[in-house]
Amino acid sequence: GVSRLRQRGNAVLAGNVTLVNRRPSARRPYELSPSQLRQSFAQKGWSRVVGFHTRNVCHRAHEYIQLKALEMTNADGLFINPITGPKKAGDFVSRPIMKSYQVLFDQGDIYPADKIALGSFSTYPRYAGPREAVFTALCRKNLGCSHFIIGRDHTGTGNFYEQDANQKLVEQLGSIGIELVFFNAVGYLLEENRYAFPEEGGNLTSISGTKVRQALRSGQTLPDWFIRDPVQAMLRDEIAAGREIFVP
Repeated sequence: GVSRLRQRGNAVLAGNVTLVNRRPSARRPYELSPSQLRQSFAQKGWSRVVGFHTRNVCHRAHEYIQLKALEMTNADGLFINPITGPKKAGDFVSRPIMKSYQVLFDQGDIYPADKIALGSFSTYPRYAGPREAVFTALCRKNLGCSHFIIGRDHTGTGNFYEQDANQKLVEQLGSIGIELVFFNAVGYLLEENRYAFPEEGGNLTSISGTKVRQALRSGQTLPDWFIRDPVQAMLRDEIAAGREIFVP
């Protein structure tokens, strides 16, 4: 995303934007405008809303930090807002990402039904690390969120950015009008059967979207503590039906 932007030259256009017609989209029920989302939150009685940005299907580490953030911020609701624009080859396409969350919501006992909302974020990832972390936070402020989750490698690529780069940039910028909730990588302590952060010590097994994609490509089944069985079953059904789950 960064290299693509730089290849476009040194001039950009600015000005008022007018929507003439909305483009066709299979995700229309999830594509709400900022004013529609703000109205929806107000109707729910939510004034404290914590937003979550992702480009992966939901795994257990994401579940953990989402619910942890909901508790830590004392928010009225959690707004899960996956990115659904074009991505790089090998990333998940949008359909299974949105479907993974719907599968979890349908379980009924994973997320609190009165504190959860799902909507798509129809733009593309720049993989620009700290700067994109700030950009995605500002977008969620516009959508009506009061808080925003930033993970260890939020919107990065590989190990290009330092682990504390997000926090360093935010400290440099000061207040951006939305409260940021930082999380380190979440892992699983097999011997204690619980999720934890590296600073808690112990032999953590890492959980990531990369490992989920690798397992699906190789036909490997991951344990339920890594990614829930109903989500894995949905993904394998998509593959069996001949539907593409990765960007070619």
